[in-house]
Amino acid sequence: MKRLLIKNFGPIEDAHLTLGQVNIITGMQSSGKSCVLKTACYCSWVEKRLELTQKVNGLGKGSTFIDVMADYYKMNGYVQDDTYIEYETRHMKFSYDHSSKTFKMNWKSKRWDYRRPKVSYIPTDRNLVAAIPGWSLLSMDGNMIEFMSDWDKARRFVKREENFLDLGMSYSYDSMSNSDKIRLENGTPLMLRESSSGVQSLLPMYVHLDYLVNGQYKDRNGQISYEQKEERKNLLSTIYNRLKGKEDVLHAESVTLEGYDYSFSNREEAERFRALYNRYINVEHSEIFLEEPENNLFPPTQCKFINWLLDAIQEHDDMLFIATHSPYILNQLIKIAPKDMNVLFTYRSSDAERMYSVKQLTEDEVREIYDNGVDMFFNFELYV
Repeated sequence: MKRLLIKNFGPIEDAHLTLGQVNIITGMQSSGKSCVLKTACYCSWVEKRLELTQKVNGLGKGSTFIDVMADYYKMNGYVQDDTYIEYETRHMKFSYDHSSKTFKMNWKSKRWDYRRPKVSYIPTDRNLVAAIPGWSLLSMDGNMIEFMSDWDKARRFVKREENFLDLGMSYSYDSMSNSDKIRLENGTPLMLRESSSGVQSLLPMYVHLDYLVNGQYKDRNGQISYEQKEERKNLLSTIYNRLKGKEDVLHAESVTLEGYDYSFSNREEAERFRALYNRYINVEHSEIFLEEPENNLFPPTQCKFINWLLDAIQEHDDMLFIATHSPYILNQLIKIAPKDMNVLFTYRSSDAERMYSVKQLTEDEVREIYDNGVDMFFNFELYV
């Protein structure tokens, strides 16, 4: 379980969120849904950096915490004089107060139970990878660049998707021409950029998600940089110094990792060290932040996609946070998601300044939303 607090950031005046495995946020356009989604994703990434380095590093210097986020997502105009962000998990708690340019962080009792995730934000303009030839040469914000890099890695590994979502179409990646191809149900071949807007929006999302929830656990051929190697060495040293104890005792057990030998007094210590290494170095689950999966999709296809995604995230207990305008996405999630799914609504909290807050629905309110279906979207003010 994660807890996120946002105050006076972009259009968000106040948001107190509790996040579980499956989360969904909806509300009017320009009411801060993407702002909440990006803040949650960034805080998850910060938690990962703090755990892997075991240090605050530059994040503790002045306004670095918010500057990195604003630059990455191109949200510089969102930062206000009294912006405040607080994030808490079982492993740590940190906060940033822009009024004093102060970042604070405290470890919690479950610090060493951390399990490394792949943190991924899937933007609403993902169809650019299909619509624009030579997209890798364009100048874009850091979030879009990272998504395109992840998409490129995913398509090269996945290579083919047969009859995806039972739509009668198949996808393939041609490494020789570096191109993406679609074969329609009647056998007609198309380049991805020649396909419908729905397919151009769906395919990059589907292939990337298939890699996140399945392919990455089979793809062990990735190269790591010198900086990543140094990070691993420093992390191993920190873990080793914590486990080996202060006394210089007989070294009865030895473990070799990343080209270094680590000696321990007994097998139990050595196995604990190896287990911690595996949890920190190997990705154990994904944390997926998905923006408007309904883009250009026929309502039944939206429901098929949600069915597939909720089933896919169960194998590795992946975390899912969706921002949407679609009543079909919302109702399908309520229908088949876990009972503890979190449903969030943005609502106008200050008419004068056009600021919004976030309401987290109770189980009874979630059931009422499901019972009313599409009508809820036309009587939105009654529910918030």
